[in-house]
Amino acid sequence: MEPLTTTAIASAILFKAFEKSGEKLGEAVSAKIGQLLNVIQEKFKAEGIEGKLTKVQEEPSEKNKSRFEQELATQMEDDEVFASKLKAIVDELKSDDRVNQIFFKDVDVKGDAEIGDVEQTTKQGSSTTQEAVTQVDIGGNLKIGNMKQKS
Repeated sequence: MEPLTTTAIASAILFKAFEKSGEKLGEAVSAKIGQLLNVIQEKFKAEGIEGKLTKVQEEPSEKNKSRFEQELATQMEDDEVFASKLKAIVDELKSDDRVNQIFFKDVDVKGDAEIGDVEQTTKQGSSTTQEAVTQVDIGGNLKIGNMKQKS
């Protein structure tokens, strides 16, 4: 399976870990990630390497994430049935029409910042989460034009 998929799987597993600490995912997405996690746990346990999964969940550093992704890729290359199960779950996660719109989050600006007009729009019928200007550290002035969020 391509590296992007192993990265997506690792990210999904870490999101599941973060959910326990208070960040909530959609119920359907959370269930699929739980299913993904169970398949990986079973495989890693059968191979005697479940510690690698536990380590990345408890200490999600870049080093541990990289090690986990490498082991996951190896297991997927060696076991086509395992790889197919994971791919099917990831494809289902990708097909979820939940939309997260995030504008200007986790940004550190040393001086002044100016942003023009911004509009975030989603299609009707999708589950939408919208965030704007959150977790921002501005060393000077922040000027934002007209901001519209609608779904």
